[in-house]
Amino acid sequence: VPIEAHDFSEILGIVLDNAGKWANRCVNCDIAASATTLTLTTDDDGFGVAEEDLSRLGERGTRLDERRPGYGLGLSILAQLIARYSGHSRFERSPLGGLRVTVTLPLAVEVIN
Repeated sequence: VPIEAHDFSEILGIVLDNAGKWANRCVNCDIAASATTLTLTTDDDGFGVAEEDLSRLGERGTRLDERRPGYGLGLSILAQLIARYSGHSRFERSPLGGLRVTVTLPLAVEVIN
């Protein structure tokens, strides 16, 4: 996968930390590769995010819930890392009831500095 190991570790850490922070008991993570993309899908069984707030996730400093510690930076850092590798992310309701975060990265990329 044409991505710096530290950056991939950071991406994985952010989505897993976020899912673990909000999950009740369960986090599922799936990594799949096709001929052209790597897709990381993380689901949690927490209470999720309201449909109207999903588009706000990833905005720097945005915290939709103050019940857990944090600064609202993780998902914005995720967005910056993904953009660096010409990828994209999607936030939606998880089949487990919480949040699903899908990160898609192209396997042939030109890194943007």
